[in-house]
Amino acid sequence: MKILCLGEVLIDMLSQGAAPKDGDIPAMKPFQPYAGGAPANVAVAVSQLGGSSAMVSKVGDDTFGAFLKEMLEHYKVNTDFVWTTSQGNTALAFVNLDEDGERSFDFYVDNAAHKHITEQDLSTIDCNKDAVLHFCSGSLAGPELIPGTEFILDKARQEGMMACLDINYRPAFWDDTANAPSRIDAAAKRVSILKASREELDQLYGAENADAKVQQWLESGVKVVLVTDGGEPIHYITTSFSGTLASPKMDVKDTTAAGDSFIGGFLYYLSTKVNNADEFDSWASSFENVSEATEFAIRCGAFTVTQYGAFSALPTQQDIAK
Repeated sequence: MKILCLGEVLIDMLSQGAAPKDGDIPAMKPFQPYAGGAPANVAVAVSQLGGSSAMVSKVGDDTFGAFLKEMLEHYKVNTDFVWTTSQGNTALAFVNLDEDGERSFDFYVDNAAHKHITEQDLSTIDCNKDAVLHFCSGSLAGPELIPGTEFILDKARQEGMMACLDINYRPAFWDDTANAPSRIDAAAKRVSILKASREELDQLYGAENADAKVQQWLESGVKVVLVTDGGEPIHYITTSFSGTLASPKMDVKDTTAAGDSFIGGFLYYLSTKVNNADEFDSWASSFENVSEATEFAIRCGAFTVTQYGAFSALPTQQDIAK
């Protein structure tokens, strides 16, 4: 199966070490640009493992946009549906790392190019049943994004393509964070796989409601829910079974793209076992199948936290075999 990844591809400006000293003159940490964006990271993750992936996005007619297309192509991601526009600039994310490799963000996404994806653009995509449409909640974050996202989700359902949602909640992306829970719930009803972190569930729905929310998603039609929790055990839940797998203890350098590496690994593994959406329901009804896919995904995410950056931190088969 091919994995189509919808959403933002952007520049991660990653902080590098301490600020340079020049007497008492204030200084900032230096920043190094890396290709990134959660959906783009997933596309690269799949390709790095040997799978087939394509990116669906828009970049600005600028230096950053040209660089991102080149990087996607370098990692063998299909860019037929990465359009260039002069209506917006390529998005930027400044990423500060603390001593544990945990991130804080400053996003520059006002009038970002990926917000200008239109229904006309998306109408050219063949949503056949031997592919998966993957997207994040960033594609629901503003009124300009919702028509295109709803259009491609409707098209996918009509043409038999299954979908996967990674919540990947970034409050700075949203026009109004109060809209996030209801928009995510509406999208969840249209997907087969949903990934969320425990922190996201608590933040969006309240810790006391998190487990009930997962059950609500399953009752609405989601087949597999994956819940990550930093370095804590990972849970996978379906309507008929659930399981927990430990995350290995790693020397964490940078958590950027770790969640994307995890879900990319899961989708890659799925793509090697299932040929189309018709076969997925049967595959997902097996405890062994979902457990093995989750274990593979954990190994992918664990490798990524030992590296800096996004695309360059995503593992190959050789990396996770070590």
